[in-house]
Amino acid sequence: MQAIPLVRVSVMLPVVDFLAQIGCPTDRLLEQISLSSDVLNQPENLVSLYQGSALLENAANLEGLEALGFLVGRQTSLYKLGTLGSILDNSLTLFDLLISLEQVVGMANSGEHASLRWDNDLVWWKFHCDQPTQESNLQAQRYDLGLYLNILHQVLGPAWRPTELRLEGPPCRSLLTMDDFVGATIHFLCPYNAIKIPRAALSLPYNPLATDADLNLHPDYEGFWHSAPARAFFDSLQQLIQSLLPYGCPGIGLVAAASGLSVRSLQRHLAEAGLTYSKLIDQVRFNRAVALLQQSDVKLLEIAMELGYTDPANFARAFKRWTGSSPREYRLSQVDAKHLCNIGFRAFADPSNNLAHVFRGCTGGQYRTDQQFN
Repeated sequence: MQAIPLVRVSVMLPVVDFLAQIGCPTDRLLEQISLSSDVLNQPENLVSLYQGSALLENAANLEGLEALGFLVGRQTSLYKLGTLGSILDNSLTLFDLLISLEQVVGMANSGEHASLRWDNDLVWWKFHCDQPTQESNLQAQRYDLGLYLNILHQVLGPAWRPTELRLEGPPCRSLLTMDDFVGATIHFLCPYNAIKIPRAALSLPYNPLATDADLNLHPDYEGFWHSAPARAFFDSLQQLIQSLLPYGCPGIGLVAAASGLSVRSLQRHLAEAGLTYSKLIDQVRFNRAVALLQQSDVKLLEIAMELGYTDPANFARAFKRWTGSSPREYRLSQVDAKHLCNIGFRAFADPSNNLAHVFRGCTGGQYRTDQQFN
């Protein structure tokens, strides 16, 4: 079973901003795809790619703009894409930028695939956006096209025009009449999208102030990597549910639709894993609760809201059912355990301490003696 394609909110924000600029009813469009406008306040959170694609398709149909996705992408700079843009901004040349983009684009959109392909003195920037369901994702493809052309224009100059393109979708009259494609040969109904680039352009500077440090040395890289869309189905399903919880406990119909599945198909996959939908919700809530309770600055009320509980008392009852302890008791036990571990490890590290021969480590706040380790 393939993972559910997920995309960061930061990739969707330029779409919402553009729609607001042209007077499109964004709140109503978000409601149509079962997303709250509050989701836009967390740009690094994940949402279903199906929902993101549906937002673009619905808006294009409503506004009668065949090339809406391209228009959005064409005015989107990398700095508008949150952490993704920040990481990519530390690219010295166009080649450095595109190779870096190959590596990190999946951390922002697990349905997006991009790569450089060499062809003698020319290179192709090849990209494709997954959409396993029957719904169209033409506007998402055109958004990518506009975004990548905008990046190339930043390096090659505003007067540069591609000489040849390959596009997955059918012929689009609106694109053909745009100044961006004057003199270009465009092949439609291709198995992937691609833009032909002069090979010599790869050595042109992108950011002369870049440090030339490895991607993973960027201060935001580790957090970006850890929060990236999962590559396994159940892991991505849990990420999807976690992203929906703060706006109320999602029903199985909503989660199935956002996963690109029917309710029956989702139930079958859960049954094969020995799960029910309610058990899955409990599992996601418990894992998230444990993570948040270890952050002492997060209030219990905030945790309850994050998990989709309107009443903190319901969260406390559920947590006690899962662990036998209240959230407050659990948090205090974790603080005590960390304190005892710190004492134990300091003692172990100091040979002059008379505790060193007794305390060898701790598990759950309980010390073990030498005899227990032998």
